[in-house]
Parts: sequence; structure tokens; C-alpha cells
Amino acid sequence: MSTTEYLWAQWGVLGSIVAILVLTVLELPPPIGFETRAQSDVSPLWLALFATILISEIAAMLLIFRRPIWGARLAVIAGCLNIVQILADQLHLMQPEAAPAGYAVLELVVGAFSISVIYFACRVLRVAPAE
Repeated sequence: MSTTEYLWAQWGVLGSIVAILVLTVLELPPPIGFETRAQSDVSPLWLALFATILISEIAAMLLIFRRPIWGARLAVIAGCLNIVQILADQLHLMQPEAAPAGYAVLELVVGAFSISVIYFACRVLRVAPAE
């Protein structure tokens, strides 16, 4: 992989995470987002998972250019945890109520961006210089 491709992979990680964070804001309850289900039913375990995902995404964004190996590892973790959270929500493990159609579409798009984060991060890990 050339230096240009490596740089594009880093930018791919950053762009995908930014897109996920924007979509995460849209997944919040009104008036900001589209979530219509009551948040009182959400387990503290899933809230901790959500916080872990946010922290790993933000840390990956901050590290992807300075410490690419660590940034890419955190990006892979964040992408995988996002997919776990989406599956848990669709299987009603997070809340007993089914997700509305619009919210499910948002989750589908987040899942697609999560896969792209994992892809770009693996590209970075493949050729990252030793730290």
C-alpha cells in the first residue's frame, strides 16, 4: 500500500467515525433525534456499552493520525461494539419495545459505517509504521 493509500485509509476511519457520531445524535430522543421509545426501560449495561462506544470512537478519532496503530485498534473495537449494539437492539435485548422503522433505518446506516470503519482501520493496521 502506498503512502497515499495509507493516508486515505486514515481519512476513511476519521470520516466514517464522524458520520457515525452524527447519526448517533439523530438516534437520541426528541427534540434532537428520532428515538420515540421510553428511555427508562434501557438497562444500565447497555448504557455502559453506549458510553464505551462513544469513548472509543472519540479516542480513535484523536489517535488515528498521531498514533495510528492505537487509533486503528480503537476504531475496530468501536465498529464491532456498534454492530453488537445494533443487533442487541433489533433482538429486543436493550428495550422490550421494537424499534420504529425510521430508527431501524438509522441503525442500518450506522452498521454500514461501522463496517467501513473496520475496513479502513484494518487497512491502516496492515501497513502502519511501528510506534
